[in-house]
Amino acid sequence: MTSLGYEAAALGAAFSWAIGGLIAARPTGVLGGPRFTRLRMYWVAFALAVIATLVGGWDSVGTRELVLLSMSGIVGLALGDAALFTAFAIVGPRRTGLLFAANAPIAAILSAVVFGERFSLPALIGSGLVMIGVTFAIAFGTRPGQNHHWEEIKGNLLVGIGFGLLGAAGQAVGVLLADPAFEADLDPWAGAAVRAIVGLAALVALRGFFERRTRVPYPERIGWKLWGIIIVSGTIAMVIGKTLVLIALADGDPGIVSVLVSTSPALQLPLIWLVTRERPAAGAWAGAILASVGTSLIVV
Repeated sequence: MTSLGYEAAALGAAFSWAIGGLIAARPTGVLGGPRFTRLRMYWVAFALAVIATLVGGWDSVGTRELVLLSMSGIVGLALGDAALFTAFAIVGPRRTGLLFAANAPIAAILSAVVFGERFSLPALIGSGLVMIGVTFAIAFGTRPGQNHHWEEIKGNLLVGIGFGLLGAAGQAVGVLLADPAFEADLDPWAGAAVRAIVGLAALVALRGFFERRTRVPYPERIGWKLWGIIIVSGTIAMVIGKTLVLIALADGDPGIVSVLVSTSPALQLPLIWLVTRERPAAGAWAGAILASVGTSLIVV
């Protein structure tokens, strides 16, 4: 595969995550973050398990890998995604996408503290840029005249920000837990499937605790249209997005791949403009660009 191929795959993954996030906006408002996460994970776990079976990767999962991936699934997919989509329901997709960018500096700080990795000057500058970008986009990301419901804050802004940062932290810890498992000859599809299956089991086990506290009434009936949106969101964001990342990493430099994938918050803004027909504020563009540049400095 040529360099253009893996670069296109990485950008495709970023684009997939941007689209998947926007598609999730409606069902999170109807179902609440934890319930949407659980319902979407039914499909994602099934799809990844089928793919892992077809490629024959289950034999690569040993006891150590199973433990690490299980913890990663609980923290990253169950707790992290439930918090992230709760933020979606409160502060909307644009702000949540920016808050999710905080997972990069959180992962860098945790790596420095837990694994003793050096926190380089570019990583330090990048972390600062991410946090400045997130703060800037939230504080100045809406201009007068914008009235689309995606820009509404449905509840307490600080609570929404807290859930977004909690989701980013969950994702960061989940990745750090999973990373040692992939040091062995682990099939990536089997690893992703284990994470999804255990994450789903945790969401089911904790559904009473999480979903009752969202105070979003359970719909009397979840129609096929809503199920379709949930499945499409999971397919685009997690199944297709994950596939493109694996393709990119197979033939490309991990640093370049990470940089290109980190452009997701910036790529989401033109999509929001297209859907809402409302031009995002200058603060939203500036914040997304700063967060993308900051993430690039951290991961390179």
